[in-house]
Amino acid sequence: MSTPHLSVLLVSWNTREQTRQCLESLAATADADLDYEVVAVDNGSSDGSADLLAGQPRVRLIRNNHNTGFAAAVNQAYRRATGELILLLNSDVRFHPGALSRMIDYLRERPDVAGVSPLYLNPDGTFQQHYVQQPSFVATIALVTALRRLPGFRQALHRFQMRGEDFSRPRQLASGSCMLLRRGVLGQQTIFDETFPVYWNDAVLARQLDQAGHELWMLPDAVVTHSRGASCRLLGPTIRFRHLLGSLVGYLRMTQPRHRMMAFRAALLADHLVKRLFGRPVQLGLTDLLAALRGDVGPLPDGDTRDWVVLFSRSRWSVDGHSSVLGQLAGGQRLLFVDPPARRPRWRCEVTPIGSAAWHAAPPTALPLGDSVPLINWINRRVAASALRGWLDRQAGARLLRLDDERARPVLGRLGEDELLPTGAPRPMERTGRG
Repeated sequence: MSTPHLSVLLVSWNTREQTRQCLESLAATADADLDYEVVAVDNGSSDGSADLLAGQPRVRLIRNNHNTGFAAAVNQAYRRATGELILLLNSDVRFHPGALSRMIDYLRERPDVAGVSPLYLNPDGTFQQHYVQQPSFVATIALVTALRRLPGFRQALHRFQMRGEDFSRPRQLASGSCMLLRRGVLGQQTIFDETFPVYWNDAVLARQLDQAGHELWMLPDAVVTHSRGASCRLLGPTIRFRHLLGSLVGYLRMTQPRHRMMAFRAALLADHLVKRLFGRPVQLGLTDLLAALRGDVGPLPDGDTRDWVVLFSRSRWSVDGHSSVLGQLAGGQRLLFVDPPARRPRWRCEVTPIGSAAWHAAPPTALPLGDSVPLINWINRRVAASALRGWLDRQAGARLLRLDDERARPVLGRLGEDELLPTGAPRPMERTGRG
């Protein structure tokens, strides 16, 4: 059996439909004479992704029993790969005609170039600003604190995110969502540093290649559609941000002196305390924040990663009155039905299952008379939101907030929600890859 010219490394985690579209576009864009293989690693998906991959031509599947993380899965695939060229490919990327051929041809034309990435478009066809450069220290603070609103910090963040840059011509640039690399510039056993399981591993790789004198380029005439990052929403906002911040701390340890690390931690703690003081929502509780500032990203979730529809109702749960709500759930969704505040004060937050896809929450009520006094209603809703946030932070899955009770509006922004749904039936969310 001949050695393939190209090895495509694909990581799958509960993105079945996106993975199918990705592989179909790959087959359509590849030239008939291109000899390639797909080495796919499924990280313990529960949505049938592994079975889909097992039935695809050219795919060599590795099934993991649990979620090992993106970096470890890529390395696992790389050790099985045999191609001269290595394509790092997220499952939410769809190739346009000729894109892959253009990337391969560019490496043939430019032996001095180590890797290339395409131009990204959003699903609606507009340009996607999916490029960043190595961040300055000021930009890293702006990325994760409210200081981004100040002019100096905002400008540093925009430089990091390459806002307003020209992407109409080839330019030196790295992007890990879809990157074609020469095998000769990579290590023997690993591509990514596994201490960065989800985030910042591509920045570390780009930095290592740059320090070794290797150039990475972006080609505007190699075009892909990229759904961008929604696989990470399966982690849930707390797990997601702890991984983002904890890995950023690890990156800063590699690139910044100790006194700047102290300043970074002080800025994050001050940002957290000021937000709490003024009643603003925070992305992590203090325990998780302190762990992330030590570089501890915490565990990755396994098991159920379905989206949560968090529904604040005008009336308390009853089988007769609300069972129809369960039928409105889309596939891949779970319901957290939240009762309105009780008439009398209570301090316990009780969450109980009411089916395989639904839970009933009776949140705490701090004060009576919330129905008639707006200030008391505001206090009760904030107390309820805090208790429910604590419960949700222990669960994986994106959070879709639905307010059937207008009086529940004080909870907005307090649950770490990813999206606010219109009143009515929950709608299905598109599953996408890591990128």
